[in-house]
Amino acid sequence: MDYGSLETLISERLLGCCKASRAEHCVSVAVLAVKLCRRFGVDPEKGSVCGLAHDAMKDKTLRDQWDLARKARYIPHLESVAYAVAQIEGEKSFADKIIHGPAAAVYMREEFQLEDEEMLEAIALHSSAAATMSPLAKIIFIADKLEPRRPFVTEAESRMADCLDIDDLLVKSLGMSIDWLRRKNHAIAQSTVDLYNALTMRESTP
Repeated sequence: MDYGSLETLISERLLGCCKASRAEHCVSVAVLAVKLCRRFGVDPEKGSVCGLAHDAMKDKTLRDQWDLARKARYIPHLESVAYAVAQIEGEKSFADKIIHGPAAAVYMREEFQLEDEEMLEAIALHSSAAATMSPLAKIIFIADKLEPRRPFVTEAESRMADCLDIDDLLVKSLGMSIDWLRRKNHAIAQSTVDLYNALTMRESTP
């Protein structure tokens, strides 16, 4: 697939899919994802596509998001996305906040015939995370959380993208996201907490 052409197509569709501020966020995430992909030896065009697409369905109605996400069960190349949907359905207090990720993955599969399972999974997991994530999925999660337009990202935290390794960045991004959600009294996906605990426990093991 020509990912460069796909980048152009998604960029052209973004404003029709979501509000202007969301589209700007997606573009900013894509820029950071490209930078991280180059640092960590991942295809930067894939990172750009996933960054642009990750929040494309977030401004759709919840019913539309769920209907789209649940299609993953019946479409080839979306097995990992279907599994993510099943996990999210168990997150009673948080499910509606993170179902837009799988919905965006299904949208990319249906609308643009994207079949790259690593990319589809990265789009699906950008809010919830998972115990096993590819380098691309980690990068999209990190880029979304460290996106410099976010109010809780300081200049020092933005600079972490230039020096920390990918797993340290993932831990920092998870911690920042969890702290922000707690300050706002928002529910936190259990998969996010589990991954953070697993990574920090691994770091503390001699």
